[in-house]
Amino acid sequence: MTEGQGLSRRLAEYVVNVSYEDLSEHAVANAKRASLDTIGAVLAGTGVPSVAAVIDLATAWGGTPEARVVGQDLRLPAPLAAWCNAVMARVLEIDDCVDDVPVHPSASAVPLLLALAESRGGLSGREFITALAIAQDLIIRLGRATRVNAMVSGRYNLFKIFGPAAAAARALGLDVDQTQNALGIAYASAQGEGQSALDGAFSLPLQQGNVAKAALIAALLAERGSTGCEDFLFGRMGFFNAFEPDPIVAPISDRLGEYFLGEELSVKPYSACRCCHPALQLIQQYRAEHGDGPIERIKVTVNSGIHGLVGAHIDDMADPYSPTAAQFSLPFNMAAALTRGDFFLKELTPEVISDEAIRNLSRRIDVIADEGMSTENVLGRTRLVIEADGQAPVTLETEFPLGNPVNPLSFEDCGHKLRKCADFAARRPADNDIEELITNVMEIESATDVSALTGRLG
Repeated sequence: MTEGQGLSRRLAEYVVNVSYEDLSEHAVANAKRASLDTIGAVLAGTGVPSVAAVIDLATAWGGTPEARVVGQDLRLPAPLAAWCNAVMARVLEIDDCVDDVPVHPSASAVPLLLALAESRGGLSGREFITALAIAQDLIIRLGRATRVNAMVSGRYNLFKIFGPAAAAARALGLDVDQTQNALGIAYASAQGEGQSALDGAFSLPLQQGNVAKAALIAALLAERGSTGCEDFLFGRMGFFNAFEPDPIVAPISDRLGEYFLGEELSVKPYSACRCCHPALQLIQQYRAEHGDGPIERIKVTVNSGIHGLVGAHIDDMADPYSPTAAQFSLPFNMAAALTRGDFFLKELTPEVISDEAIRNLSRRIDVIADEGMSTENVLGRTRLVIEADGQAPVTLETEFPLGNPVNPLSFEDCGHKLRKCADFAARRPADNDIEELITNVMEIESATDVSALTGRLG
């Protein structure tokens, strides 16, 4: 018997048999926080011009008006609504993540569950939270099982479809056989490439939408009797043998159904790749303590994975004037944050990205690779040495940036972030609608039907 034999079936059984009561208070709290944070990301994403092509295409296709597209007077078939909303959740790089593996656990799952809840009705708040916790848990487990992470391989987490597919199967009430089929069908739509991050291309957030749509379709097909491969993980041509050989199997099954890895989510306070957040936190700390006076040079030391993904100057990016390029350029992030005091959505406007003073400062920021900065977390440690005119160099270092479970953002912090996101929406909701949404998510476990959760956002 191979090490992973039987795990595909076991995962299907886990998805069906877990109950809300199996979740710890912390797991429930994190799922609520992730729900609010993801809805905020979707809301802000409605104002991004690049998502118009997705919405226009989905509108042209049309179909049964099952679920709303946030920020639009538009209802579409649930898979298309999930597609649009998940693209918007990911497009601004403000959705949640995990600091030890480069995954985004909620950006596909939350829009999928909201669309499914609207299209079917009757999905309770407890079932919504349970399905989301399952999705987050599976994505993180599979990320930890993958031997070579996406920042090195360029294979951008093809396994990420299994989490949302599991959430859809659970929300639909599928049995074990149907759930196993849903996951097998989802495997046929596994996708992911990292080159789009390096090129600053829209196809990076598009993948999250594609996953939400395909995962929901997989579960709907399984509900109707369609079959998928049985051993989608460890079969001779299953996921790990085909795409990620030599996996670390233990994280998949360790305390499965007892401990939910969504407890280890990180929430982003900045609108940048998570790899930039430690340096952004440190540069804000420097600014608070020393001001924003003239800088001679800044040296940022990170591990080689971080250096390879975000170490480039924005002038060297394929499209140096795109928001995505700005979000994946650590020197630009830091220069903008030092100049403006923050790096959130207002720092991604064309005026800021083209600001020559910020660009000139970014050219004086050197990103240095040092494997001595590696830890068990993908982010590793980050060290800044800041040389200001006429002052002794200042050295700052961190390993657990703001938003990490060791240094977390609270639900209230996520509410504040959602309010900031609302300012960038295509159509800003009324203040009372925003506050009602925050309250409804906070009290979601008492809801008998979550279908109207985002009803006043679009």
